[in-house]
Amino acid sequence: MDHLTLWLSLLTLLSLVVLAVSALILYKTRKVHLATFPLLQDLAATRRETESLFGQIHALLALERTLALPHALPPMRGWAGSPDFLLVVANEVLRSKPAVVMECSSGVSTIVVARCLQLNGKGHVYSLEHDAPYAAKTRDLIHSYGLQEWATVIHAPLETRRTDTPWYAEDAIPASLEPIDILVVDGPPQNTAPLARLPALARLLHRMSANAVVIMDDADRDDEIEIVKRWKSFVPQSTERRPHCEKGCAILHMS
Repeated sequence: MDHLTLWLSLLTLLSLVVLAVSALILYKTRKVHLATFPLLQDLAATRRETESLFGQIHALLALERTLALPHALPPMRGWAGSPDFLLVVANEVLRSKPAVVMECSSGVSTIVVARCLQLNGKGHVYSLEHDAPYAAKTRDLIHSYGLQEWATVIHAPLETRRTDTPWYAEDAIPASLEPIDILVVDGPPQNTAPLARLPALARLLHRMSANAVVIMDDADRDDEIEIVKRWKSFVPQSTERRPHCEKGCAILHMS
C-alpha cells in the first residue's frame, strides 16, 4: 500500500470516528434537551405552589391578627375554606356589621364569622350542615372558642322535596329568622350533583334583606362560574366583585 492510499484510509477512518462521536454527542444533547421540559414544568409548578403557600400564610397571619382569638384556628385548605377566602369573609362581616349571617356548610368559617360578630357586638350566624356528625363537631368547635352565643349549627339533611338536586332541608331553618344580610355559600359538596350550589339563591332570596351580600367559595370552578352567571340572571340588579383567592371567590351584592 502506497503512502497516498494509507493516508486516505486513515482520513476515512478519522472521519468515521468524528461522525460517530458527533452523532453520539447530538443524541446525548437531544436527550438532555428533552429531559429539561419536565424539569422546567416541575420547577414552574413548584414556584406556583410556593407562591400560593406564601399567600395563604400571609392571609392566615392577617386573619389570626384580625380575630385575636385566645388560641389558633384549626387547619384550613382542602375541604375547609382557605385562609384567603376566610379573610375576605371576615372583612365583609366586620365592614357591614350584619344582624344575620347564613352559611351553606359549617366548620372553621363558622368560627371566623362568629368571632367577627362578637367583635362587632351584634349579629348571629346560622350554619346549615347536612352531615350530622360534622354538625356536632362544629358545635364542639364553637364551644371550645366560647362563641356559642354568636353561632348556631342547623342540621339540615339534603333532600329534593323542593329542588331538582339535593338541597338543605328548609324546614330546619327557624321560621322566625330575621332577614339574612350575608349568605356564605360553600356547600353542598361538589360531588352531590352538577351545579350543586345553584339552589342557594332561589331558595333563600325571600329570606334575604334588600341589601344582602352573597359570598361564594370555589368560584373558579366551572360549575360555580355557571352558577354565578345564572344567579346574576335571576337577580339582574345584582353586581359582582371577585377578590383574588386561591380557589376563587365571587361576591354578589343584591342591590
